[in-house]
Amino acid sequence: MIKVKEHTKETLLKAKLKQLESRLLQSQKELRQEAEYNNHLAAIIEENNASKKSSTLTIKSATKIEFIQVDDIICCQADEGYTDVQLTDGRTVTSTKPLTVFENVLEQHSFFKISKSHIINTNHIITFHKDRNQILLKGELLLDISRRRRVEFLKSL
Repeated sequence: MIKVKEHTKETLLKAKLKQLESRLLQSQKELRQEAEYNNHLAAIIEENNASKKSSTLTIKSATKIEFIQVDDIICCQADEGYTDVQLTDGRTVTSTKPLTVFENVLEQHSFFKISKSHIINTNHIITFHKDRNQILLKGELLLDISRRRRVEFLKSL
């Protein structure tokens, strides 16, 4: 009688083990499928982010709409509710939008907000004067960096 009980327990344990092994294999298969799906979604998101990083910026002023290459922007300067955009060809385009709008649009590119009223294109920096906390940009633009932004600016370079 003891032998029968041991045999029955052993059979039950083997059956339970087979069930667990099949569940394990099923779970592994589901995890692989989920990982493939996640990789696919990540690729779609990356592609979407790349397409959002447009190289042309639309600037609306009071009388016209201009299409400007982002690389041509040296800096953006706040002027009350307007924003003056300095370009590499020496022109200044005035936009009816505040500086915060440009900050949101240009954050995907190599721009940095050096003060409450200036966003600069870091690709156009010529010199950084540490002693004066100033930056010289292309077009002979000399701008002050706020004390609170200096450390963050140096880290971003």
